[in-house]
This record gives sequence, C-alpha cells and structure tokens, in this order.
Amino acid sequence: MVTNARATSQLLAGILSVLVLLSFSSQVQANVNSVTASPARVAVPAKGAATFSVNWTVNRTQLTVAATVNVSSANAQLKVNGSTIAILGNNLSRSSTLGINQSDSLTFSEVITLTPAQARRVSDAAAGAVTITRTFTDTQSTGLGTLRVFAGPGIGGSLSIRRIDLHFENDARTDVVRKDESIRAIAEVNFRSNGLLRGEWRIIDPTASLGSSGGRVLQVVRQQLASSGEGRTRIVSPPLPTRTNGLYLVTFVVADTDSRIETPILRYFVLEGTAEEPEENLAILTPGDGTAVSTATVFSWKPLPGASAYQLEIFDARQITPISGKLVPGSDLKLSLSTLSLENLDPGTRYDWRIRAFDREGRVIGLSPRQSLMMP
Repeated sequence: MVTNARATSQLLAGILSVLVLLSFSSQVQANVNSVTASPARVAVPAKGAATFSVNWTVNRTQLTVAATVNVSSANAQLKVNGSTIAILGNNLSRSSTLGINQSDSLTFSEVITLTPAQARRVSDAAAGAVTITRTFTDTQSTGLGTLRVFAGPGIGGSLSIRRIDLHFENDARTDVVRKDESIRAIAEVNFRSNGLLRGEWRIIDPTASLGSSGGRVLQVVRQQLASSGEGRTRIVSPPLPTRTNGLYLVTFVVADTDSRIETPILRYFVLEGTAEEPEENLAILTPGDGTAVSTATVFSWKPLPGASAYQLEIFDARQITPISGKLVPGSDLKLSLSTLSLENLDPGTRYDWRIRAFDREGRVIGLSPRQSLMMP
C-alpha cells in the first residue's frame, strides 16, 4: 500500500511539473501585435514651449493559456535622425486579461510637453527627421509606437514659410535703371508642409513717405504649395514702375512666416539723362581701404550738394559690373550691409567698392574713388 501511495504521489508530482512547464511555455507565446499613435503627427511652434495630447493604442494577442499580464511603457523618447535627445513623459501601465487566442486593444492617454529648447531643435531639424517613440511590453514581447513631429502652427503640419530671399532678374539686390526700362523682382520662398501661400508684392515709390512701412500693393499672390520636406518656390513680380525718377523700395510680404525670418527689401533708382559719370568728387570717411567687412561695418561719406540718393556698389576686383550693394536716400550719409548682401561675397576674397550720388533728375553727380575691402 505504501508503495502504491508513493507511486501515485510521484505520478501526481510529475503531472504537476508538466503542467507548470506547459503553463510557462504557453505564457511566452503572447504577442504585442502593434502600437499606434493618435494623432500620427503633430506640429509644434518654433518659439516657446509646446503641449499636446497623444493616445497610444496597444493591440496584443494571448496565444495559449488564459492569463493576466501587465502592459507598460517606461517613458517616451524624443529623437532626431534616430538619436535620442530627450526623455519625455512618465510610466504608462495597465493590466490585460485574455483567454486563449483572444486579442484586445488598450489605449494609453498622455499629455506631452516640449521645452522651448526642444521645440527649437524640432524647428532646426529637417522635416520628417523628428519622432517621439514609446516601447510597450506585456512582459513577454514588445512593440514600438512612433509619433512624427514637425515644425509649424498646429496639428497636421500647416504651411510654414521659412525664408524669403529677394533679388532682381539680374540677381542684384539694388539696381539703377533708366526711365521706362523693364525691371522685375523675384522672391525665392523656402517653406515646409502644405497650404495656401498668401502674399503681396508691395512698393514704396518716390511720391510716398520713405518712412512708410507698408507701401502700396502691386499684386496679390495666392499659390498652393506642397512639400514632404523642405520646399522651395520662385515667385516673379509684375513689372515694377519706372515712370518717375527717384528711389523705389519693393518687398514681398507673406502670412504664415516663421517669426525669426527676415523680410528683405529691394531698392532701385529710376533715372534719366546721360550715362556719363563725373570725376571722382565724393569723399569717403569709413571704412579704410582694405578693411575686413561684417554686418557691423559702417560705410560713410561726406554730403554732396544736390544728391537725391547714394548707391554703394561692390565689385569683383577690377570688374565693372557690381555684384552687390545698397541704395539709400540722399538724407542718409552712412549705411551697413545686411546679412543678405554679405551672402553674395565669398569668404577670403578681396573686392572693390565705391559710392555714387544721383540728383533728382537721375543724373550721376558724384563718384568716389574705388577702394578695396576684404570678406573674412
């Protein structure tokens, strides 16, 4: 009897061991099928902190025995080009009870906040390079969810104008043209995402106050833009007015711009009369010959009686066609070059420059000697 009891006990122990092994084996056969983020993409502003809500949905299947497991994610990760730059959010956790071959979806909700510095990193990165990811586990398997992050106002990646560069058809930023001569401006617009470009060509002519910031509208532009990353479009102005002598300022103004970008202004002077230039009769004050220039460099000169406008011209050494420069009204006796003007100059190169003066009839009445400058 003792022998039979012992055999029975050993048999029961063996069966129990097999059941335990089978149970353990079955538990490892669980799958996290997918992790999805809703919304799938968000857009954050370039300036200031950004806060938005996201729902993570985890779908899982219990393949063998019924079980209750804990489904969790330790944190979210902000990544640029696949590299983690910040840890976001808190631990998310829920229990899940499923029978054999049953599936279920669990939704985890959270609010994510990006600091101003993190939002700037998003803005500076290429479109599509930034993600927020979460890895969820049910203790047996894992799944990765991805939320794509873009720069722009609001969810969905609305159109964002990143840069506007203006030049005339001859690529100059300032120009002098004859009365009734044809001239147009070109706007090179860099943008992200999709939407309607709303812009206006505006001009301040010699009859308006030079202190006016708006100018009159030459043309309204409405153009649909779309890009999966960094987009670029070219917009040509209508013919610019050249009927009246004097200084003109022209610009292209758009809505939905990034607040950091500069809206450039082109200047051109309409003149009539002979093309003959006077002797060198305009005295330069600063900078000295051979000076290394920057945006802080001040060009100044002595006043010339009767001058209605002054023009700074920059040339490749020993060439006669200017490659950059600036035009100012006759009341100004000094100027500095903008970043856009300096972009036309190559580092480590020597250039020539001079100042010209125009009267109200558009005649060149003053000219300075050519001097050299260095672009460091």
